[in-house]
Amino acid sequence: MTTRPIPGLIPALLLLTLTACASSPPTRFFALDPTSSGGAAAAPAGAESDNAKPVKIDAVHIPPALDRNSMVRGESGNQLQISSQDRWAGDLGEMIRRVLTQDLASRLPGGMVIAPDSPAPPSARGLVVDILTFQPQGTGEVVLDADWTLLEGTQSNPVLRRTVHLTGSAASSAQGEAAAMSALLGQLADSIAGEINGGSQGTEH
Repeated sequence: MTTRPIPGLIPALLLLTLTACASSPPTRFFALDPTSSGGAAAAPAGAESDNAKPVKIDAVHIPPALDRNSMVRGESGNQLQISSQDRWAGDLGEMIRRVLTQDLASRLPGGMVIAPDSPAPPSARGLVVDILTFQPQGTGEVVLDADWTLLEGTQSNPVLRRTVHLTGSAASSAQGEAAAMSALLGQLADSIAGEINGGSQGTEH
């Protein structure tokens, strides 16, 4: 027996589907941006000094919970909110690497920072950044916890290691949170540039 559709049912279902789609909030995409430093980049002590050696960010590691397109926010009770509407415009780890490279380039002498996809000379030092926490919190605060290590030589020997804890306030919007996260990356670049350009050597655990 052939079942005939109820007259008017299909147009009604189509109308409901279109209405639901029209009422769904649009997906919004955000990016991290480089921030300017507080002062001019200082010149290194000399062309042959360790301070003058070029630097390249070899890798940025982020925790699995943040390694996604959706923006992640921390909440109380060990909960995370993964947004279905607010998303990053690209891979978050690679975005952090490129923005941090730009931030360092504006804080260190010209030509000292090598772009991520550019070849590095044998004398170049490497930077590895391990992001532990980097997300807005339910309190309106943004937190960045990171370890960074400066490597030298063909064996990539660690010569300087630091742990950084940074916080900042963010406006109650995804755009405000992205801006606050960008500002924290600028502060991280301030810290790294100060250590590298200051010539402080040694490891800290």
